[in-house]
Amino acid sequence: MLKQLLFSSALLTSFFTQADVYLAGHYYHQEKYQQAKAEFERLLPLGNQLAAFNLAVMAMKGQGMEQDLPLAYRYFLIAADLGHPGAATGLNTLDAHLTAAQKQQIQQQLALQEKQWVPSYATMLEQRKSASVLVDHSTLPEVIERVEPKYPVTAARKGTQGFASVRFLIDEQGEVVYAQTQHSFPAGVFDEVSEQAIRQWRYQPSPDKSIRRITLDFKLAVGGQAQWRKILMHSLVNDSWPAAKAGVAHSQYSNAILLNYLDQAAIGPVDLTQSTEELPKLSDFKSEKAKAVKMPAFNGSAMLTVDPHKKLKQLTILSGEVPFAEGDTLSFINKAGDYKIAPWDLNYNTGKAPLYAKDKMYLKQIHQRPKEWTDEYWLDQAARNGLLEAQRARAQFDQGWAHYLQRQNDPVALGWQAIQLLTEDKTDEAKAVFSQAKAAGFEATAELEILFQ
Repeated sequence: MLKQLLFSSALLTSFFTQADVYLAGHYYHQEKYQQAKAEFERLLPLGNQLAAFNLAVMAMKGQGMEQDLPLAYRYFLIAADLGHPGAATGLNTLDAHLTAAQKQQIQQQLALQEKQWVPSYATMLEQRKSASVLVDHSTLPEVIERVEPKYPVTAARKGTQGFASVRFLIDEQGEVVYAQTQHSFPAGVFDEVSEQAIRQWRYQPSPDKSIRRITLDFKLAVGGQAQWRKILMHSLVNDSWPAAKAGVAHSQYSNAILLNYLDQAAIGPVDLTQSTEELPKLSDFKSEKAKAVKMPAFNGSAMLTVDPHKKLKQLTILSGEVPFAEGDTLSFINKAGDYKIAPWDLNYNTGKAPLYAKDKMYLKQIHQRPKEWTDEYWLDQAARNGLLEAQRARAQFDQGWAHYLQRQNDPVALGWQAIQLLTEDKTDEAKAVFSQAKAAGFEATAELEILFQ
């Protein structure tokens, strides 16, 4: 019976050479099945489809455990739910060997367990489209004084360029009372100067505290930018890409950071249906310039998919209110494609406070990339491969990751949970979570401590 259930050796070999759990795959090839099983089990709660699929195969073959067909069936169900393309074959193979009662019991067990797992990436993308998780930026205070960060002297001398993504808290008076770099490139180079500058920003007073996020870019002269991009592209293709494809989490994270910098035209969620085995080239990341479209301005932003007849096929609202509906004719768009529309900031890239036009909107055509050419895809891979930095980056935008890290008692996740509760005027709950965060190692400033007293 075992021979009837096994996949072909070619399938198994191709799978394990692509495993995103590099260490587990290494153990498996050395026939250290107990260690491989332990690594795969560690990553299963992260919604790791390859870990689920591997565990199914091992349970089916009796590797690192007694052969257990119901357990294999359960792991294949998990892998299928997470989107693994080979899971359906495994389910079909095992289907005749399980009773209806066994299958029902497995489904009941899964229903109890899956709430503790990180949802699949496809599920998270759908959740982001939900109105309940959208942020209406029109209700947030506007900046009235902005201090530009100082370029680190050492970085400038070396020709180093990059960015820092910072999350910060604004109080009711418009003061920035806490700022923390979430991720940056190169790591640690621009963190301190970014945080120092943002703490000097001033916003319009508001009835409530609010949390904001911003990415500050650090660039040198145009000629220097071109050379720097060539250096980074070489590093991506020749250094991090091969290891990322082989399953090394840190290299997957490097792919995400490098692509984030190289493909600054990328906007919107990843299209999981577009895939490629080809390596990207610098020319693939050229973008069309945004244009100002004459129309009565509105406070929202959205992604638009338009057909050749200028009909709006798909509308994804990113923030605020948008005066369009699917099926509308958009006369201001000349050709079919995907676009982003948003308020036009007259002070963009000047260092001054935003000043939005009343008679025009920002419109930019977006070209969808294969998922492997996007930072989002590799960041998700690294997070599901157990890399904490990637998980924290994902937690800023996906509640599934935030809840997972909070359950793991992660100090950064708990700290920002406490801050979020504070902005919602849930003071007692915020204080309790803040105490938990500090006990876990969250580093708070004196100004932040005062808010929780």
